Amino acid sequence: MSKEAVIVPYKPGRNPDTTPVEEVFAHPEEGANCELLVQAIVSARGFELPPLRSSDIYEDTEYTSPVEDISEAKTGDMIGLCPEDKLDLRGIHIGMIWIDGENINIVHNARHEGSAKIQTIDEAMQYPGHAKARWIKRPIKENRALLRTEKLRELGFGYLARAEDSD
Repeated sequence: MSKEAVIVPYKPGRNPDTTPVEEVFAHPEEGANCELLVQAIVSARGFELPPLRSSDIYEDTEYTSPVEDISEAKTGDMIGLCPEDKLDLRGIHIGMIWIDGENINIVHNARHEGSAKIQTIDEAMQYPGHAKARWIKRPIKENRALLRTEKLRELGFGYLARAEDSD
């Protein structure tokens, strides 16, 4: 994130079940959990994604499609991270992928970090709770009426804007 990025604190109570995605942009200082932040970014990129939890995103086929390998990931894909030994899908941490040249980065709002941040995938996976990439999903249900590139820029996430919609 850029130096002028707005701080979005990690707040577990502000999740897709309790808070509309628009609130992330209207009141970023009130925070979001990882799922709500990702859903707000997906929406601002012009894609529909209902208020799903990370385990629901894994199973979804209407709004997302699986990406088989990290080498096939693109900016704007969602990634589910979890401990190496985690078998179930509940409570998986979710972030956005940002490809910066050859670097694969994760934009995420992790409880242990306290606020949204950007890290290389290798840095993010150093935390034991995020040691394994469980899944990668690509938003597929485009809705250009949702596109809010300026909102991404306002929060310092302009680099996540779709290339065709950037200045």
